[in-house]
Amino acid sequence: MFSKERLHNELLQSTNMTAVELRAWLRTDIAPITVANYKDAPSLDQSNRLLMILMKSTDELTKTDCFFIQSILQRIKYLKNNRSTDRYARLDWENSLRNLGYDIKKQVKTIKKAKAYY
Repeated sequence: MFSKERLHNELLQSTNMTAVELRAWLRTDIAPITVANYKDAPSLDQSNRLLMILMKSTDELTKTDCFFIQSILQRIKYLKNNRSTDRYARLDWENSLRNLGYDIKKQVKTIKKAKAYY
């Protein structure tokens, strides 16, 4: 079966956009165009459902949510591994990942080590 906590943590690690950032992205004019232009793009219904799941805590997840998370994790992994070779489709590929809560251009935040005082 699956562990809700493990799946939720894996989803949060696989996506680098917060629920607020994903919501703002989905409200742009570009998100629906990506769905129309790129065959592997997730539907806007899937993206909105993902948004609702990102706003939930682990305890609030249902069995259906967990199955959906598994499919989204597979979709993210698939899109990351199958980068578009066509120059004209590269932007749609990046935007498809954004529709799933992963922004390629977003910098990974590094945690500064605290200085140790002896």
